Amino acid sequence: MRHEPLDQLSDKDLVNLCRSGDDAAFTVLYNRYRLQLFSYLHRLLPNDKSLIDDLFQQVWIKAVRNWQRYSDQQLLLAWLCRIAHNLVMDHFRSNSNKETVEIDDNLMADTFNPEEALHQLKLDEALQSAVEQLPPEQQEIVRLRMQGISFKEIAAQQNLSLNTALGRMHYAVQNLRKILADYL
Repeated sequence: MRHEPLDQLSDKDLVNLCRSGDDAAFTVLYNRYRLQLFSYLHRLLPNDKSLIDDLFQQVWIKAVRNWQRYSDQQLLLAWLCRIAHNLVMDHFRSNSNKETVEIDDNLMADTFNPEEALHQLKLDEALQSAVEQLPPEQQEIVRLRMQGISFKEIAAQQNLSLNTALGRMHYAVQNLRKILADYL
């Protein structure tokens, strides 16, 4: 029997539940990382919404089929982005062999820059690590904001005043700037 709500569990605990077939744990992970994963794919493929949607679904399918390969030492978002990156590369490889597909070098340069994607992945990993160094109340505010939840909703959810929620985010941003100084 669970003592705390699923959305309060760590990624490690949620993945362990997913490994045992817990659909509710998957839903929490999906909601926790869907926006960041979709954004990452959009940065890799800014001009192809249907391909982004297709690859987005493929990432989650691969994740579900490969929970046993996920290492608890990895950040889950980084693992999902690596799956996404590999799917994008597979897509370009498979299409480069077809005569009907012509890829203009300039279009490829604008669409996908592996160095930029790797830098973004490292930045995302550094951000996740930095968030984990924040005090718990600041971590919670940042994670909820990263999920796209408004400050008003956060304040209501956490039973805080709007000013307290905003203040915690302000201090979290200050702390993140210090922690991530090498990246900024």
